Amino acid sequence: MEIRRFVGIGVAAVAFAACNESVEERINTVYEEEGRKRETFSATDKYGPLKVKVGEFVGESKVKPWSAWWYPLNERTLFYKTTGGSSPLEKYDYYSGRMFNVFSEAARYEEQELYRPNEVGWAGLCHAWAIASVLHPEPKEAKTIGGVKWSVGDQKALLLKTYEKAGGIAEIMIGDRFNGDRNDDYDDIYPDQFHKLVQNHLVENSTPFLMDYDPRFPVWTVPVYKVKFLIEKLNNTSAKVRAYITFASPHVNDHNYVGTKRVVKTYDYILTGQWANGTLNVTDGEWIEASKNDHPDYLIAFPSSIERGSLNKEINYEIVDSILK
Repeated sequence: MEIRRFVGIGVAAVAFAACNESVEERINTVYEEEGRKRETFSATDKYGPLKVKVGEFVGESKVKPWSAWWYPLNERTLFYKTTGGSSPLEKYDYYSGRMFNVFSEAARYEEQELYRPNEVGWAGLCHAWAIASVLHPEPKEAKTIGGVKWSVGDQKALLLKTYEKAGGIAEIMIGDRFNGDRNDDYDDIYPDQFHKLVQNHLVENSTPFLMDYDPRFPVWTVPVYKVKFLIEKLNNTSAKVRAYITFASPHVNDHNYVGTKRVVKTYDYILTGQWANGTLNVTDGEWIEASKNDHPDYLIAFPSSIERGSLNKEINYEIVDSILK
């Protein structure tokens, strides 16, 4: 197997700093739509007008994402193991030199360049885990390769590191991130745009997507794989919707956790438009009740076109893949 040295992603990339998004490239045009200012394309731009009917509608992804520890930036787990043995990146360095004659210093680089002991508690690799969990089979068993014993946690940790710098997010992101600025729109992502993407992915195409479920400044990115919509007609111009959204959680106590830790969140909103022949042609939406304050911040369409990359320049994802295979 030929190993090409990883040299990074090109200019058109979106880099994430932990669960916090640090965007190198954004869609610069500011759109005006129904009084809304936005910097990303809307779901109706991408998938067409939203139309809904009264009733119960369910959808589930063919891919079930798996859970994993999300590795906060203020912990040393990736490069230092306090209980004896070696950390995932120490094992990677040994394996890389022994099997491919590539003498990396991934553990040292992680500690000196990426470890942040004073970082906020929510910052970590949840975005990398969310992407990996829908694109890769779950590592489920410990294995020995190249004279190294790799636990499930070791394998997941290395896989996550190859997605922490992901290129192409801007093109598939729906809604703007809430940064806490004076002009930020807390109601974004708007419920009609939320409904359209969920309907397109889960109900119509059985495809997962990613969601930041915290509308405030912190970012918690999770993979969503199931939905149930309950839709009722309110009047001649509106419908009330309750959406049950199911996603995998990264909050596992054991780094060797196998399977999907399930979380369900409920969102309530009003869709407005015009009814015609039993169908509401939706033009707007409003979060209601508890969802006024607790709703998604933004959504990311199925990341099939994502470019892999690591903020740790000593990590080669082809070497990581040789372990996972």
